Amino acid sequence: MMLEMMRNFFSLTPAIAVAIISHEYSRFITAKRFDAVKPEWGGPGFIKRIDPVGLLMYYFFKFGWSRPFPVNYWKLRKAGYFKGILTAISGSIANFSIGLIAGLVFYLSGLHQYSTFMPEAVNSFPLSYIADVVYWMMVIDLNTALFNLIPIPPLDGANIVTMIVPENQVNWLVKYELYGILTLLVLSLMGIIQLVMWPITQFIQLLARLIA
Repeated sequence: MMLEMMRNFFSLTPAIAVAIISHEYSRFITAKRFDAVKPEWGGPGFIKRIDPVGLLMYYFFKFGWSRPFPVNYWKLRKAGYFKGILTAISGSIANFSIGLIAGLVFYLSGLHQYSTFMPEAVNSFPLSYIADVVYWMMVIDLNTALFNLIPIPPLDGANIVTMIVPENQVNWLVKYELYGILTLLVLSLMGIIQLVMWPITQFIQLLARLIA
């Protein structure tokens, strides 16, 4: 049991790091392209983007969130809905793309034969470790892409809502961000979020197998 937990931790960690980096840098690049980032904010960084609660969610539930890089959504809102919504979903687009590519690599390269998550896997280190990392990249990135579209703060879906609701409602959304985190924790513990996401992630994994 302890050995399995350690193996999962060491294969999960790089996959989580890839999900966080790709998510935040995609949003940063998109927002910068639309001139919605102040120079004094610097770059996203990695350590600065780690949210302790969101990180624990990744390890326990295989989906979570990072600390969002600040984006001037007010400026984007004034420029039109398209730029703001594209910036809000850019992280999920990046995660979805990486998750799909990881799924194709996992099956096309034959790595699935060595993954400890597959039946009758061939145990061959370091191939088994690499296979597990790629497997988790597929799962974590797909989960992150879908999970972050839920319209509950601090997820990206809430930023989409911010772009389209009347201005007098925006402050209300920001004010209740803490309650959003508690809501996400409760829904995750109850298994409701997993239930909603499961059919979609399973379909994408099946699609990757069929393409392979």
